[in-house]
Amino acid sequence: MKRFYVIFQQFIQYYLYAIIVLGIVLFFTNSPFILGLILGTAGSLVNTFIFEYYLARSSSADSIHISTGSIWRYLTVFIVCVIWFMFKEHINIFGVVIGLIISYLLMIFRPFYLSK
Repeated sequence: MKRFYVIFQQFIQYYLYAIIVLGIVLFFTNSPFILGLILGTAGSLVNTFIFEYYLARSSSADSIHISTGSIWRYLTVFIVCVIWFMFKEHINIFGVVIGLIISYLLMIFRPFYLSK
């Protein structure tokens, strides 16, 4: 479990840096795309947490059920899309989609990152 916390703390650190930088950019530009990117990146942060949590839980020795929390991750994406729909005049959908893709790219390239 210690490995899980070390990995997730690294990922959360990167997400928080990205959100802070995007917040600063949003302050100066007031761009709907950047606001969508912030919303998507926040959803990505939650998706990464869910994925890492379920992966660590399923890799324990006493677990016979293997899961990556797909239903919860889909629910997170659904909630982010509902937030976009409610404020679609102020938030750009392309920013939301790009922000959400970050977690899925991280899941795909995770084995390469951890093999170093």
